[in-house]
Amino acid sequence: MTPQRLTCLAVLLALFLPSVGQAAEANESQTYVALYGGLTIPQSLKETKALNVSPEVKLSDLSLARSAIAGAKFGMFLPGQDRWMGVEAEFFYTNPHIKQQDIAFTVGGVPAGTLNFAGAHVQVATAAVNWILRYPGERFEPYIGGGPGLFWGKMSGPVGELGTGSDTSLGLNALAGARFFVTKRFALFGEYKYNRASFDFGGTAQLHVLYQAQHFVAGFSLLF
Repeated sequence: MTPQRLTCLAVLLALFLPSVGQAAEANESQTYVALYGGLTIPQSLKETKALNVSPEVKLSDLSLARSAIAGAKFGMFLPGQDRWMGVEAEFFYTNPHIKQQDIAFTVGGVPAGTLNFAGAHVQVATAAVNWILRYPGERFEPYIGGGPGLFWGKMSGPVGELGTGSDTSLGLNALAGARFFVTKRFALFGEYKYNRASFDFGGTAQLHVLYQAQHFVAGFSLLF
């Protein structure tokens, strides 16, 4: 083979091999782990009513306190040229306690008075699976997602007041956020989350409630 042909072959290989490497990289899945923390801003507990009583006993909405939240994720973006879609599993914990407040009662639709309660401790732990859609930018990567979550809730109130009970319920976990890549393997992110689930607290509480909360979190991701 002449030197001229060798030179041409070398040039063609130099041009072709990077594109092959990029295609192979694009066809690989991309996995990540993440840790985060932030603030829970819950809505009041709604649809509050006593369980297993007749006539029906309803309570006014129960105001919840803001709380810290902490969580972790493990996810994967599916292989493809653009990697627009991914799936992740996450777990997070928060404790938006019931505030001390006046609670109004109705029995069978008739007002039955108002009582002052000292409040109660509330714990909510969530395990969720999310489908994620993102714009795969080089540095800035916005995304949205959501999916079903398994919510475990527990309330612990003084004896003779709201009582103590727990429940596990299927609910909604929705989110939106953005990542900023500091390096190819390390990213910072901020995220908004919305949760909705119903609990039937048993035990001495015997209370049905609708739980809704917004979370504002920030954290970091490691990609591998």
